[in-house]
Amino acid sequence: MNWQPKVKDLYERVVENIPEVVRPVIKPALFEATELKSKERNGSEVAEVDLVVALFEVTPPAFQPTMIADLNKLGIDYDRYMAKVKGDFKCNNDLDQLVEDMMRLGDISEVSCDKDAIWEVLHTYEQFFKGSSVSIRTTTKPVENRDLSVRYVELMHAHDAYTTAIESGLIKDDGHKSHEMIQEVINTFEIMGYGVDLDGRVGVSKIWPFVVPGSIDPIFSMQSIPESMKASEEYFNAHGLNIFSLFAFDFSHHTTNIYFMLSNPSKNSVSTCKGLVQDAGFTLVSDEIMEKCADAAHLNYTFSWESNCIERLCFGVTCHDATEVPVHWHPLIKNFVENSPFQSDIKKFIYGVTFTPKGIYYKIENDYNGTMVDFLLMGARAGIEAYK
Repeated sequence: MNWQPKVKDLYERVVENIPEVVRPVIKPALFEATELKSKERNGSEVAEVDLVVALFEVTPPAFQPTMIADLNKLGIDYDRYMAKVKGDFKCNNDLDQLVEDMMRLGDISEVSCDKDAIWEVLHTYEQFFKGSSVSIRTTTKPVENRDLSVRYVELMHAHDAYTTAIESGLIKDDGHKSHEMIQEVINTFEIMGYGVDLDGRVGVSKIWPFVVPGSIDPIFSMQSIPESMKASEEYFNAHGLNIFSLFAFDFSHHTTNIYFMLSNPSKNSVSTCKGLVQDAGFTLVSDEIMEKCADAAHLNYTFSWESNCIERLCFGVTCHDATEVPVHWHPLIKNFVENSPFQSDIKKFIYGVTFTPKGIYYKIENDYNGTMVDFLLMGARAGIEAYK
């Protein structure tokens, strides 16, 4: 597609001002969205209006004040284009169907779901479960400890998922350090957005603050983190895990997670993957499983205030279709993949291999509305290239 020369130059200047850590994410998204805007208006070439409108539609609110300042410096009168900016959510999920599909997957997973608990959360976060990327996941934990959870993630619409949960009574501040830590996270880092996990048995189970990808160093200066997290600083540095993207807080189990996104999993070898596992204090498993772990697009570590070591290490692998899922690993994975409902013609999956002191278990997750895998892979562009 042809670009007006001055607009192509403006694009390059805008990209130069995007924070370096998220530039790999926003730059290609902006280019694609700009050309799409031109096509939507049947333009003969890409014009300034296409670039400015696309810029507002692909840039998370956390970066928009800086973006606006940059446009002002470049002499761009962005106000005249604002009426064309679409501020609505990108998805249109049917919540009644979502509940029915959760009940169906609950039967498959042998998890007893509570419709009232599900609807209480859906009503509280209605616009997000309707309009955001959504996935449904379970695990191969023993049935008595197994959950079925649906989650949304949203970066393009500013909100405070934690405060909403507290004020609506979905979670209670019981004085545990986990509540202190999430508030310290919000005050320490620039928050890009949130995710919420709805456990079909009980309601809200996890809240995920997404931060602007950056150094893990500020974490270790926080007052409320678990001692086990402080003790892991040397481990993270030794393995090149120095850029992270999000936290997760489980307020019922009083644990927290740190997530690392991997921009180029192909650069990770099985031997370095094994080193991550062994140095975290866990036992290696078969070469077949370790080879799949090396393909992970993200890693997450779980910490508890009641332990002095890493509680869990999970390797998350994205799959573009069901054939990429190792269904032979466990009957539940096979049953889940073969019978998983979707609200999209796109049928992608995410699976996880989780290491614990007692061995491993698996996670299996469907990309319920066909946007979660792409969301994760887009975010991975701002992650570390490879670990050591």
